[in-house]
Amino acid sequence: MTYFFSEFLPKNADPAYSIIRDQPQYLDDKKFIEEMWLSYEQYADTNFLEQSKIDFNQRIWEMYLACSLIFQGLSIDSKDEGPDILIDTGELKIWIEAVAPKPGQGVDAVSQMEFGVLRNIPDEKIKLRYRSAIEEKYNKKYKNYLAKKIVKPEDCYIIAINGSSIPSARRELEIPRIIRSVLPFGNESINIDTESGMPIERFYQYQDSSRKQSGASVSTDIFFKEEYSGISAILFSCMDVLNRPNEFGDDFVLLHNPLATRQFPQGFFKLGREYWVDNSSLKCITWSTEGKSDI
Repeated sequence: MTYFFSEFLPKNADPAYSIIRDQPQYLDDKKFIEEMWLSYEQYADTNFLEQSKIDFNQRIWEMYLACSLIFQGLSIDSKDEGPDILIDTGELKIWIEAVAPKPGQGVDAVSQMEFGVLRNIPDEKIKLRYRSAIEEKYNKKYKNYLAKKIVKPEDCYIIAINGSSIPSARRELEIPRIIRSVLPFGNESINIDTESGMPIERFYQYQDSSRKQSGASVSTDIFFKEEYSGISAILFSCMDVLNRPNEFGDDFVLLHNPLATRQFPQGFFKLGREYWVDNSSLKCITWSTEGKSDI
């Protein structure tokens, strides 16, 4: 039996790893990680523990994601080459690529909040970080997997994004930001009757791109574009070790790609909130309550 946390730390160790390992106030969080590791160890790639010391949130996300599926009763597999998780039902292969994007660099980076200083949530910059992660995993990783025939066009391919490393990413609107990064939902607007002062219509503005500081635009409607049809769905969470739900996967946001070549079956995970487009409307089911709603 091995333990997740070890005594040896490299010079470039992630501070979060060191703090949770050493500080007594995080004993329950350390125990939570070690318990996850018991379930996940057999699926971890060769360098998982060493990489966890320097890229803590990324590896915690991979492990939490895998455990959420295992505890749902799903059989998973993981290999050193290819996406992080494979679910093979016999009839369908579902590949899941996990990524925890960082705040970024330069003028488009999402800066840390300053204590006692008010600021607007940098919504567009956070969306740019999500879109960058999607581009990396789809246009580079996925297409490389196809070329090597690790993943086949008839397989499902899901990109699982964790936003916990990005400042302010937990501050959300009714339509989660990850959805507004791939479907053209802009700001919520209300039409008000000028005589009565009462709202008469509520809607979302159309927005199909976010703009960088350089002036370049990045599309936020990629789930309406055939060139992204290799993505079956996007799965999102903002969990980290100190901010996690009571039940594994309750925090998940899953969005189906309406133009996917290989559609991911609705209700397969039964975790968190599941969204899909139907007759030009965004629909949602919350699996913890099985409550359905239209947006």
